Amino acid sequence: MAPCVRFLQCAGCRFDSPFWEGPKVWAAQRNQDLWQTFEAVISLCVSEKVDLLFLTGNLFEQEYAHKETVERVAKLLAKLKDTKIFITPGERDPFVTTSAYRQAVWPSNVHIFSSGITSVIIPSKKVTVYGAGWTAYQQEGSFLDGFQSKRDGTIPIMLLHAEVKSVSNDNRLIPILPDDIAASGLIYLALGHQAGWSGTQKTGETVWADSGFLEARSFMESGSHGVIMGEIEQDSVRLEFREMGQRHYLEKTLTIQSNLESLTTKLLSETSPEERQRDLFRIKLSGPFREVEAAVLPLQKLLADKYHFVEVIHAEETDSEIGTAVVTPLKKKVGNREGHPTLTNLFINKLQERQVAAVSTETHGHWELVMKIGLAALAQGRIDDEN
Repeated sequence: MAPCVRFLQCAGCRFDSPFWEGPKVWAAQRNQDLWQTFEAVISLCVSEKVDLLFLTGNLFEQEYAHKETVERVAKLLAKLKDTKIFITPGERDPFVTTSAYRQAVWPSNVHIFSSGITSVIIPSKKVTVYGAGWTAYQQEGSFLDGFQSKRDGTIPIMLLHAEVKSVSNDNRLIPILPDDIAASGLIYLALGHQAGWSGTQKTGETVWADSGFLEARSFMESGSHGVIMGEIEQDSVRLEFREMGQRHYLEKTLTIQSNLESLTTKLLSETSPEERQRDLFRIKLSGPFREVEAAVLPLQKLLADKYHFVEVIHAEETDSEIGTAVVTPLKKKVGNREGHPTLTNLFINKLQERQVAAVSTETHGHWELVMKIGLAALAQGRIDDEN
């Protein structure tokens, strides 16, 4: 009889990514939060006697990853001497020629999946772990198309950086079809891609789940962030989501009032002192443009000593062309000696407007990739696949 296998699953760390929504002064704190949370994940693996650690994509931000960061992660994972670790690279850290994963010597307990579905058998646990990593910045086909696990008496588990959908609206990410999951013969499918915890899902006889990002990076990623703790036996899978994120992104929209002190009192009544010192707040003021414009800075000053992380901005206005919310005004960057915007400045400004207007994390990520590819093209650098 196969023993019970304990595992921990997490995704979306994106170490070294500069993309944290909010004022620039927040980024240093959020980077520190991320390291603190990841170290807590390592400690949890030890305290819970975890057999397998699954890192299901986007551990690094490939374009910004530093060698010392990769080495620091490898050194932390080396502490888990009794845990086998499986990593599947995602669309932000694909296993390309210049991959972040090539910048460190990984401990012997770490296995990094690359091109095509491969497997590792763990005889002592009677488990087979399947997986496939991204090896380019865009997929050529669905990872699970036509796959069936071997019937060899072991428990079949798979790791993928992917999402489950019937149709795709993202050319980079070809989804896994529910029918392919049902035909896979897998007991458990560990996914990474969504911003938030998917809940426990089941398609056919296969249980699957996405842990969501370890730490939120924007106000579009509100809610709990953390890891999945799981136990697997031959015929059962038990999952538990554990919140581990250090801070929440919280946004409030208020109508402007002549008395800013009463507005401040209202805000304070809706939050606890602990929340105001821990979480990241954005206060959006709506009302006549001139009144809002005149109130933004005074309200920011009133709240500065009551909230540790707060920014006050203009409320959303509707863009008649695309019908989505945008924040105005945007600051323009200029780059040449005459004070006129360069081609690169114009490109960045346009893309920033698109990012601000994004109505979902997926759309926001799309415009991040467009900016990365465009800047590479402007600099005559690499554009896409490095293989």
